[in-house]
Amino acid sequence: MRVALTKGTLWVPPTYFAVQHALAMPDIDWHVFDLVSDIRDPAVTLPVTDAVPRVPGLSRRGREHLKWLALGRMSREVSRWDPDLVHQHAATWSLPAVHASRRTDIPLVTTLHGGDAYVPVRGRAAPPSTASPSTSTAPRGGIVIRAGRAWTARNLRAAAEQSRVVLAVSHHLADIAMASGVPAEKLEVHYQGVDTDFFTPGPSSTDVAPHPGGGGDLRTVLFVGALSPLKGIRELLAASEALAGTLPHRLRVVGAGPLAPEVESAARRLDHVTRVGPLGRDAVRDEMRAADVLVLPTRHVAGRAEAAGLVLLESQACGTPVIANAVGGTPEMMVAGTTGLATDEDDPTSLRSALRTVLSMPADDLATMGTSARSWVVAERSLTRSVAELRSVYGQLVG
Repeated sequence: MRVALTKGTLWVPPTYFAVQHALAMPDIDWHVFDLVSDIRDPAVTLPVTDAVPRVPGLSRRGREHLKWLALGRMSREVSRWDPDLVHQHAATWSLPAVHASRRTDIPLVTTLHGGDAYVPVRGRAAPPSTASPSTSTAPRGGIVIRAGRAWTARNLRAAAEQSRVVLAVSHHLADIAMASGVPAEKLEVHYQGVDTDFFTPGPSSTDVAPHPGGGGDLRTVLFVGALSPLKGIRELLAASEALAGTLPHRLRVVGAGPLAPEVESAARRLDHVTRVGPLGRDAVRDEMRAADVLVLPTRHVAGRAEAAGLVLLESQACGTPVIANAVGGTPEMMVAGTTGLATDEDDPTSLRSALRTVLSMPADDLATMGTSARSWVVAERSLTRSVAELRSVYGQLVG
């Protein structure tokens, strides 16, 4: 079977989700087609064709500005390769894949990942979860914003019409997609599983060196993700500061984003906070293995919510329990009370209470929660299971 894997832009790291299924199915003949890519992990050995040429001296950002001119070229390249099936990741830049599928009658599968599902198609009202101005921090109006929404709606409409199957990474996102106008009969939930052979518990705690700047038996709280309002890093910093006096701990913040200056300021002011910055995949795994709990206090922002939260699965696969706001698709990425604790974004004391519970939990109870977390991910959210489900979808479309 020949499968064309298509995406608008492909950055690896961090977007391993776009290639991990292909890497786990080496028996399939894969080829990646995109507008612009930047793949810096030598483990990603898939052949890649960029529609925007690589020109010496032209930066990645410069190449991105040219992607509007390369849509037709990408579509022609996909058709020329003559795949048995096209799998598009994210609907926002799906037109090249859609046009290639129409031209050749090759089956198209589209996976929705988040923001690409939140726009109404065919004149429908916006999905209900986008209608709450009280939680929105995005600017209103503006030609660029309206143009971006119109472009996403156009692509989603085309992908919904042409795709034989539309996959959503959570039930939450499937509901959003249906509200946006994607036909229910085409929608299936396909959880993006994590590699439980890579994300594994580390050595016993007695063999793990303490974090730099750490001390004694202090427990470690970990955040991994974009430093943005959506991920709730401000709320985590506030909760951690409130507890640091009575329950000493370390807070390590991994990632980059628009709120990085606020995190840096907190790290300078608070001895227990360390901003680690962005890390590679191996280093992120090391952080998860060494942490006592990973926290993702994601929130509704501009009416949108976390579609899934793969970082929760990665942490649990490492045997590290999680705390997450019960927002969007995050409840589907854990078993509240068994593999971690769910919190309420509307209750400012909820996150603090959950942190207090974990930081004061007996070591044996915390270890039991970590073991349960690992077992659940292996059984329900592993890459092995996800790959088997995707093979089934492909098999239904390609005889």
